[in-house]
Amino acid sequence: MRVLSVPDLCCPDCAKKIDLALEDAGVDHKVDLEGKKVSVCDCDHCMEVAFDILKEMGFEAERIS
Repeated sequence: MRVLSVPDLCCPDCAKKIDLALEDAGVDHKVDLEGKKVSVCDCDHCMEVAFDILKEMGFEAERIS
């Protein structure tokens, strides 16, 4: 899994919206509200999709691992 830092991830509603959007896009992922992180499967396509979805939702993300 690759990990994205999502500093603006601040509430359960945001986490749920991100979770649903990535699930709908078919991206294997895990949202960590407390750590303000989103883990995405180790696939370039999924990472690109995740970045695009987060950006469209107004979240900035940075790959940290």
